[in-house]
Amino acid sequence: MSEHLDRAKLFALNNLAIEASIRRVEHERDIDLGHRRSPSVVDETYYPQFEGAIRREAAEMSVHYRVFYCLENSIRTLVTAVMSEAHGDDWWEQKVAQPIKAHVAGTQKKEREAGVSARSQAAIDYTTFGELGEIIKANWTDFKDIFRDVVALEKVISTLNVLRGPIAHCKPLAEDEVLRLHLSVRDWFRAME
Repeated sequence: MSEHLDRAKLFALNNLAIEASIRRVEHERDIDLGHRRSPSVVDETYYPQFEGAIRREAAEMSVHYRVFYCLENSIRTLVTAVMSEAHGDDWWEQKVAQPIKAHVAGTQKKEREAGVSARSQAAIDYTTFGELGEIIKANWTDFKDIFRDVVALEKVISTLNVLRGPIAHCKPLAEDEVLRLHLSVRDWFRAME
């Protein structure tokens, strides 16, 4: 493992910890330290028209969405860094399974045909959470210095993928599942050496 990758990983993890601390202080003290987003014009126009119970539920779920957003995108960053270092800039074509590449190409095509802005120029940004796990497992020799055990990693990714469903599809997490999400994110970091 290169020193640069170790530094990048440490930098990313430190930033996540600092940002979480700042958000906690903002929430606890009800102050704005610059990490709150100002409501957009669309929110002011349409958001108040939704039922109060739904708005409260959305606010509660937004916390879990942010955690998963950070986790999933940090995994994409990690996969890109490891694979680029091990296989060069053409790693996607060389080392990603054809079904994943086909799914990504299909999603990119749908977005183009819909006339919406491309979410990214990087193919990995079109992968699902489960596909990220498949890329890691298929290239385990490149990741074995980062993660302790492939079976443990599979279990953590599987649990996180199940928990991602309600978050991604706008349904509330039960109290036990909120706890399970926090423990699973902790397990993800524990799975790393």
